[in-house]
Amino acid sequence: MPSRKPHATPARILTAAADHIERVGLYQGDHLWQPGRMGDTAPCTVLHAWERGVRSVRPRWSVRGEPWDIFQRALFDSLVVLSNHANGRPVSGVRWRKLKLTEDAYRRTLLWCWGDEPERTTAEAAAMIRAAAALHPSDGDHNIPGCPTLKNVV
Repeated sequence: MPSRKPHATPARILTAAADHIERVGLYQGDHLWQPGRMGDTAPCTVLHAWERGVRSVRPRWSVRGEPWDIFQRALFDSLVVLSNHANGRPVSGVRWRKLKLTEDAYRRTLLWCWGDEPERTTAEAAAMIRAAAALHPSDGDHNIPGCPTLKNVV
């Protein structure tokens, strides 16, 4: 019997990301990160852990319709809630517009930089990701992604 992937929610994505980074460790360093050489067992960045979480709930390619809509919303919501939480407050759109970046690129860069802070630990990274997951309940409707405040103006 083929295994079914779990229903895509931001909390499931983020929980899977935290599980992954706890298992493999946090990657930091001055040399270029080479994701093609990383795989399932090498240390990873917070951004890479989030991407692993996304892949863990992605519907099968043969599936059509609503599961993909739900997945796309969960993907976006998980990135927003995680980057807002890492930032300590909602990320303002002024930031990425001033830098002439897309919202997605800015939020991903924020995650990369947060995890690359000197002295950052795997335990801190996993705890931050789990705390972000708790802000967006697994069974909740897709609404405004959680943040320490409910005013999420992105």
